[in-house]
Amino acid sequence: MTKPQIKRGQNGFTTAEMVVYPMIVITLLGVAFGFYHNSKIEDAVAAAVDLGLEQQAVIEGYYDLYGEMPQSQADINLTSVIPQGILIGMDYRAGELGVPASDKYRISTLRALVDMKEFGTRFEDIESGYLLIARVQEDDTIEWDCIADLVSVDALGKRYLPETCKGGEDGEDAGEDFEEE
Repeated sequence: MTKPQIKRGQNGFTTAEMVVYPMIVITLLGVAFGFYHNSKIEDAVAAAVDLGLEQQAVIEGYYDLYGEMPQSQADINLTSVIPQGILIGMDYRAGELGVPASDKYRISTLRALVDMKEFGTRFEDIESGYLLIARVQEDDTIEWDCIADLVSVDALGKRYLPETCKGGEDGEDAGEDFEEE
């Protein structure tokens, strides 16, 4: 007589399962951390943009008083900006940064100076965060654009800017308009 064979069930994980399952968990944790890290950067940059936008009233007040854009930082007392978060200061220029032929009496640029070392070594050389460009319109109102700084070498990438500063969808940096009433 032959003995009936007893089929044994598998107890525990196979070697492949012991390798694959932890790899899946590690990958998911890495993706979740990446999203969290990027959202922290975007929150810090959005707060810096909000601080920069507060300077609009100062520049608009100067224009209303003198009929031209301020010609230097001293004209608008930009040193009074209180740095917070990643924003360590603002740099002002009459005209548009990177456009030497721009009208310095009707266009001006605020450049955000940032310190992003807290977000890791790949951000430690970043010095410029974004540009706020003021343009006087035909009716003497000022239109504001918030765009990525494509002129400075060590500038924050466009992908970390809030939606209001990312510019046009076709790759142009047209920016969103910020008008104060």
